[in-house]
Amino acid sequence: MARARTERMLNLLFVLLNSSTPLTREQIRERVPGYGDSNEAFERMFERDKAALRELAIPLETKPVDLFHDDVLGYRIDRSDWLMPEISLSAQERTYLSLAASAWQSAQLSNAAKQAVTSVDAREQDGSINVPVSLAKGRRHITEILSAISNSKTVTFDYVGLKNSEVVRRTIDPWRALLHSGHWYLIGFDQDKGEVRSFRTDRIVGDLVETKHDILEPLPKEFDFSTIISNWENSESDATVATILVRPGRAASLRVLATGTVIGEDWDELTIPYHHESQLVGLIASACDVARVKSPESLHAAVSRVVTTTLSVHNYGK
Repeated sequence: MARARTERMLNLLFVLLNSSTPLTREQIRERVPGYGDSNEAFERMFERDKAALRELAIPLETKPVDLFHDDVLGYRIDRSDWLMPEISLSAQERTYLSLAASAWQSAQLSNAAKQAVTSVDAREQDGSINVPVSLAKGRRHITEILSAISNSKTVTFDYVGLKNSEVVRRTIDPWRALLHSGHWYLIGFDQDKGEVRSFRTDRIVGDLVETKHDILEPLPKEFDFSTIISNWENSESDATVATILVRPGRAASLRVLATGTVIGEDWDELTIPYHHESQLVGLIASACDVARVKSPESLHAAVSRVVTTTLSVHNYGK
């Protein structure tokens, strides 16, 4: 019975949405299956269906059928009052949408996100190009980090610091996972150091393991994360600055790392600070059709070597 009513209400909804003029009760009864043969059954079910549609915030209107018969009432749903308007996105907005979709990595959400972006791109037939991106470095460990934070469990992992190439075992009470300048960071209490530390997750070597041990140091209620973020920003003053040219609306994986962008007609100019060439070479090389290194020359040479080697390995042009 519930399924039959649902089908009937959907049919009623479609009929009213696709009618340009109000429909009388008799017309509705003829066009919507499932109302039965008797007048009493139709009246009873139709009244229930009208009430149900209005409870769902569907604007079911009662209006005269025409100007000359204002005593004859009909029913309709104004599409403009209920359906969402057509979506029109700028190139920058489509970039952000693709970035958000790439951030949803769980099996439950990733397909839905990709379908949403595909649907928008299908509607946007103005020559724009969807931006395939991979949002932020080190996202592989984010699921485990968030799980440990939720469970209040200590995590362990091997880590390579910025200024030291030695792999060190870390035991951390995780507090927060933050995204900053294109990188994921884990903020927590380092049990070995006895102080608050931040770890860039793409420098984690191997797996991050959630232990069975409860955290020793919980997150203080008034802890100020802005101080840590400020320290990250100050550290960027010691970084090498790259100037990258990218095509408008493209290379979102590079755009998310930029601290400055100059919009141009043929090329946009990105300013990207970095500490190691390896941070950027792979990203630029993978976007070599839409990205160019303007400076420094050492980064340009490194990218050229990667692209040339890749083409040679795949016998491109032979």
